[in-house]
Amino acid sequence: PPVHLYSGTMIKPFPSVEALNAHLADKSYVMGYSFSAGDIQAFKQFPLPDKTACPHAYRWYIHIAALQGMPAAMAAMVPAGPSPKTKAAAPAPAKKAAKAAAAEEDDDEEFDFGDEDEEEEEEKASPANDRKAKAAALKAKRDAELEEKKKKAEERLAKKEAKQRSLCNLEVKPWEEEQDLMELFNKIKATVKREGLVWGENCALKPVAYGIKKICMTAVIPMSVSMDEIIEEILEDIFPDEIQSMEMTNMSLL
Repeated sequence: PPVHLYSGTMIKPFPSVEALNAHLADKSYVMGYSFSAGDIQAFKQFPLPDKTACPHAYRWYIHIAALQGMPAAMAAMVPAGPSPKTKAAAPAPAKKAAKAAAAEEDDDEEFDFGDEDEEEEEEKASPANDRKAKAAALKAKRDAELEEKKKKAEERLAKKEAKQRSLCNLEVKPWEEEQDLMELFNKIKATVKREGLVWGENCALKPVAYGIKKICMTAVIPMSVSMDEIIEEILEDIFPDEIQSMEMTNMSLL
């Protein structure tokens, strides 16, 4: 199946529910290890998946619905659009009645326009039409409630992510043995700035090989900042002649 890369909180849409099912075969969430905006985005793409054909997508869908405050019964009511067979179903009872009335009129030599008006009024007020109207109103109400629940879940998630922070453990290796690593550490902190980025106050120097040491440092970042992008910028644009390699060894939520 195709790989669905994500950046920040957005993901590439899945082309089909089968692709989503394959993606979730060994995952609990669409991206990362916790409920995110990516799950809500994918949740909006599809109705409730078939439990037999797509068991992984079905399990994920019920779980995401529950996290958004929706029971499984409510999740199953997400409109999926009429199928071709449904579109080609038999005509409505009202149309059948009108066709039968027209056939009877052809057999009669005399027409009673007063009776015809009464029949039309009775047809409009028939129990079948009344049930259809009530069902349509109930469906519209449920759809509105579902949309409101999704909106509130997105707002809660956005507020949660805005407050979330991650602790990153980093290792920086220089090119030369003679480099002043403490000076390099301070230059990184003073040069690389991002909104919400907080570098650790101290660092540790640990031996690597042949007299060369590495800088072990930390940084705290919000969900809106990518440490991978920061590392790439440091290696390629800011300190390409001073830093041989820089990698994130661990990342954990605070």
